[in-house]
Amino acid sequence: MQADTKIIKCAGTPYEIGFAHGSGASAEIHDNIVIYDGFFQDRAKINWEEARQRASAYIPLLSAKYPDILEEMRGMADGAGKGLTMEDILTLNTRSELGLTNVADGCTCLSQQGPEGRIFLAQNWDWLQVNLVVLHIISNNSPFQMQFMSEAGLVGKVGLNSAGVGTLLNGILASAQDKDKFPIHVLLRRVLQFASSFDEAFAIMEEYGLASTCNIVIADAKGKAGSVECSPHGNTVIPLRGETFPYVGHTNHLYSSGRPVMAKDHPEDNSFTRLARLEELTRQDNELGIPPSFDSIRTRLCDQQGAPLSICLGKPTDEDVGIDRVTTVSTIIMELSHGVVQLTVGRPCDDPPILEWTLGGMQ
Repeated sequence: MQADTKIIKCAGTPYEIGFAHGSGASAEIHDNIVIYDGFFQDRAKINWEEARQRASAYIPLLSAKYPDILEEMRGMADGAGKGLTMEDILTLNTRSELGLTNVADGCTCLSQQGPEGRIFLAQNWDWLQVNLVVLHIISNNSPFQMQFMSEAGLVGKVGLNSAGVGTLLNGILASAQDKDKFPIHVLLRRVLQFASSFDEAFAIMEEYGLASTCNIVIADAKGKAGSVECSPHGNTVIPLRGETFPYVGHTNHLYSSGRPVMAKDHPEDNSFTRLARLEELTRQDNELGIPPSFDSIRTRLCDQQGAPLSICLGKPTDEDVGIDRVTTVSTIIMELSHGVVQLTVGRPCDDPPILEWTLGGMQ
């Protein structure tokens, strides 16, 4: 793992959790604001102040339905200092709603059942080279501890909780938005904070809804898993399939047959080729009797067929600017039935060092 990636323990009240995050990752949060200021100007044609104004439209909803998360954002702003406000942190946490109607994260996700009830979640996250942190959160207002990889300043992303519920995320390029529903990264945090099973996670998604379009892969320690295509028009579960080591994969396009007719996306061609290649590699392993494991799944996520737009995305060149500098930023593989997580920062095909943690180590 890159030496400058921080692991930050945040405990206590919502404000105290936010303050620990903000003070522990102050430089990274400020740097991410600079990155997203440029991103918003490039893709959404708005400056940071305009982005703050748009993000503030979510304050009434969150004040009514999730006030603790706004208090955490307030603490984060105070902890990060240099004049940041809760609205600045909220703007980071609505970056999908503000910017991904113009461009989507590239991600390759997989959930697969293994022998003896093992269940895996795995993801390559392809995006701009933002500042990452690992957050270990012990909240006074949650029965579960959480540990997840996130962009500095974001309240939720991909990881798991001490009940064994894990989350992955695919960005989807789509225009639909609903400010009466939760922003994606806030919803991910709500799931990790309160869900003890796949069914509870899906119930949270149904209760609060998604403000914009995405795909969230969820699994629990008992082995129930699915890929949930989410939009403001509704959510659709794609179940695992296959008899031997059943699995479901997802990239950056909608493909569930039962999705709402109003759910429309605008994918890049490489989303289809990455998904087809992931499914091909997974079928090959299944046919050879190779069970899913940290090593076998990592091998699939290192695949470079079709480079540079491959599962392990190519490196940006010196000539690339803006969104053309997207690359594989991190890889996370979780085995939920035993509560083991392996995270690498950088392209997995470059063999970066592995950070491992366990549910037992979260106590």
